[in-house]
Amino acid sequence: MLALWCLPLLLVLASLAEACTCGGPGAPCEAFGGSAAVFVGTVTDIRRAPRKTSAEGEELEWGMRTVKFSVEEAFSGVEGSEAQVSTGLGGGDCGYNFVRGTSYVVYAYRMSGGDGRRLGTGICTRTRPTLGASEDLAYLRGLAGAPAGVTVYGVVERQPNPAPTPVHTGGERRKAELEGMSITVEGGGTRREARTDAQGRYRLTGLSPGTYKVTLRLPDELTTYQSEREVNVADRGCAAVNFEVSDNGRIGGRVLDAEGKAVPRLNVAVVGAGGYKNVELDRYSRHAQTDEEGRYRFEGLSPGRYLLGIHLAFYPQPDDPTNAYARTFYPGVARAEEAEVLELRAGEELNGRDLRLPPRRTESVIRGRVVWTDGTPVANAAVSYSDVTYGDAKVGFILNADERGEFTLKTYVGSVCRIEARSNRPYVGDPRHFEPMEEAPAVTITTASPVEMATITIKKLR
Repeated sequence: MLALWCLPLLLVLASLAEACTCGGPGAPCEAFGGSAAVFVGTVTDIRRAPRKTSAEGEELEWGMRTVKFSVEEAFSGVEGSEAQVSTGLGGGDCGYNFVRGTSYVVYAYRMSGGDGRRLGTGICTRTRPTLGASEDLAYLRGLAGAPAGVTVYGVVERQPNPAPTPVHTGGERRKAELEGMSITVEGGGTRREARTDAQGRYRLTGLSPGTYKVTLRLPDELTTYQSEREVNVADRGCAAVNFEVSDNGRIGGRVLDAEGKAVPRLNVAVVGAGGYKNVELDRYSRHAQTDEEGRYRFEGLSPGRYLLGIHLAFYPQPDDPTNAYARTFYPGVARAEEAEVLELRAGEELNGRDLRLPPRRTESVIRGRVVWTDGTPVANAAVSYSDVTYGDAKVGFILNADERGEFTLKTYVGSVCRIEARSNRPYVGDPRHFEPMEEAPAVTITTASPVEMATITIKKLR
């Protein structure tokens, strides 16, 4: 039932803006270690596979190109004098634009589906023309004389703090704490451990080829998005596994109602204290939901000064239990200027920050009608509404009026609701030169009683 007014347009724009994005291919030993096949070959043929289409003739997915090579040097994964590799068409699908008659160093991976033998490549690999691939060729041609085994290495780096109101964090301590981090590399019955140096770097050599789980173990004061990664490394190859860490500031407590009872499934937020005069515009906010015992917990917070509460920098959802309560700041006040500011230092943990809420608000119902200027109902009108009690949410939810143009919205006394409507008449005219067919000023209702009435009038322009 719920939808955004602008969703169709956003979907169209997203499809138009689709593009290929990927990280760098890494060093030659990384590309070799993570590839299913590596060879030098000259393109002899390029063929495009037909795109799949629906019964109505609509194209359902991107096509692929099949590229055939005359293999000149094979380093892994191919046998014989010919090889065949699939790639996309280029652009948004990350396909590589091969040129017939040109020699390439090809790094290929196994494609999913089929018998698992199909090779693929693209611009996100280290595949490149042989001319200009001297570093790759020097490494690959030296593999025969290189010692057996693989290397896993990387670096642990800090992410910048996004907090809008930073406090002193002890820069020298933060630099030093990246030294001595524990990294374990485990797989194939082998478990090795390394410690980071003063620059956060680590390196383990002499491992057998295979699949490894690389794990970073952090103190409570630090956190990372992904502490465990898996890599598969071919013999004489390498794998770089890097980690980005940030301060793990933590704030926790419980949310209690006016009688001191726990409030479950409630959305709680922290925002930068610098934006308290217009909280809904604060750019740094984090959200958490209370459990069945009313407990909440924030982790991974940057050092800074925060306000804690409900209805802070959050888009209200119609069925959110939080709507039953008015905006409240920690420890239990209605005004941001009266709230207690929580100052969080780097990696610090603040517990026992219990938030006390006011009594629940009385439920209210808005009964509305959508009519034309002559008073006749607009059957099945599309009604958009948003809760603007604490600012312009800029998000509208949609429901349909019935055949009599009537609709019902559930809310609470003290809420401010903005309601708009439009008919379902099909658009007539040139879509390239849009001209409105009707107008209907928005209606804003401040609920003061259990039942409120609203009428929205739509004027036909053509």
